[in-house]
Order: sequence, then structure tokens, then C-alpha cells
Amino acid sequence: MLGKLFAHEMRALAKPAGIMLGIMLLAGIIGIVGFTMADVMSDGFTYSSSPLASNGYIMLFMVTAFCGFVVWAGAVALFVFIVMRFYRTMFTDEGYLTLTLPVSTGALVAAKFLAAYLLMTVAALLAIALHSGMLGVLDSGGSMAATTMILSLLSGTFGIMSSSEVASVALGTLSMLVGIGYNVALAFGSLTLGAWWARRHKVAAAVGVYVGISWLLSLVFSIVSVIVALGGMGAVGALGAVTVLQTLLYAAIAVGFILLTGYLVRTKVDLS
Repeated sequence: MLGKLFAHEMRALAKPAGIMLGIMLLAGIIGIVGFTMADVMSDGFTYSSSPLASNGYIMLFMVTAFCGFVVWAGAVALFVFIVMRFYRTMFTDEGYLTLTLPVSTGALVAAKFLAAYLLMTVAALLAIALHSGMLGVLDSGGSMAATTMILSLLSGTFGIMSSSEVASVALGTLSMLVGIGYNVALAFGSLTLGAWWARRHKVAAAVGVYVGISWLLSLVFSIVSVIVALGGMGAVGALGAVTVLQTLLYAAIAVGFILLTGYLVRTKVDLS
């Protein structure tokens, strides 16, 4: 039954996800072409001798940089759409129909989470690939070097200070994959808590829960990372341990919020 529910979710999300991913892909391709043209132009003129070419270069660079923004904005828009669809199909009038299906609440929540996780992972990988292509034009190391840099930065302060690219990329990739699950589960759980607690403005309450928990955890680990980074010898290894601990905690929170969401929808949330 979980497989059928997952397939249904994927069919429902296929069109909007396809549109968002298509916009991201188009913006990324334009960005790569634009950066390539800008790189060629920068070798063919000087600012003092060709004002027209200089202005054209600046405009081209601004447009391509905007395309880079659109790539990440598309991923964020997809996330917001998926999360709001979860709210609409679970806690509005449509939720009455959803919860009358002859399946367990846990299976419903799990199917929605798996579909959201898969699509957001695809969006994140596409965004990284497109940005690597754009940055690779400007970096002498090419797209692979740019990909390594992006994934390393995803491992936080450890990626900045570590001299091991392999460890940084591995931790960055793990952090990204766990972070996607953490954000999806936290969003689903926040909406469920908002639907349970708040009499009015349920979505606003959910946003408050989501932002509050995310901000608090980010603040705590940022402070810990700074303290560890100032520790001198052995700081890099300790930062790696902090990143691993943060990743494990986020994974545990993701699992906990999915379980909590299923429990609250089944026993606490009153759609009347």
C-alpha cells in the first residue's frame, strides 16, 4: 500500500515539480552560456578602451548572476509547494477525503515524506550541478573543482578549515542528504503542530515553529563550531566531529518528526 500511495504522490507532484525543475534547468543553462560569454568578453577588451563593451559585460554578468539566483529560488519554490500541498491534503477540507482512505495514517505521512524527499533531492542535485557548471567557467579547475567546493562548503566550518577534500565532500554530501530529510520532516511536523495547537492562523503558527526550531539549532551549532574552531590544535578534527554530531541529530529529528506527525494526525488533530 505504501508503494501505491507513493506513486499517487509522485503523479500529483509530477507536473509542478517538472515545471520548477524545467525553470531551474533553463536558468542554469542560460547562466552557463552567459558566464562563458562574459569570460570570453573579459579577455577581449579593457574597461578604459571600450566603455560600450564594458557596460555590456556588466549587464551580461548581472543577468547570468540572476540566473544563478533563479536556480536556487526554483528549489525553494518547489519546497514551499510540496509543504503547502501536504497542509492542503491533510488539514483542510481535502483532508477529510484523504483521511477516509482505507490506509494507515503512518503510511500516508510516509508516502508524502518519501515523495517530497526524492523530489527535493533531485532539485538539490540539479542546483549543485548547474552552479558547478557556472562556477566552473570562472574557475580554472573546471566544474569538478566547483562541485568539490560547493559540497565541501555544505559540511560547514569543517569544510572551510579542512585540508582533506575527500572528507569535506563526503561530509558535505551526507549533510545535504540528511538536511533535506530534516527540513521536509520539520516542515510537515510544524504544520501538524500548528493544525493541532492553533485555533486560528494555523500556517502562521507552523511557520513560527519551523523557524524557531531551525534558528535555535543553527545558532547552537554555529556557536559550538566557532568555539571549537578557536581551540587551536586539533580544531579541524573536532569540527568534523561537530558536523557528524549535527548530522546525526538532524537525522534523529527527521525520524522523530515524521513519527510525531503520524501520531498527531491519527489521534490529536481535529479537522472539524
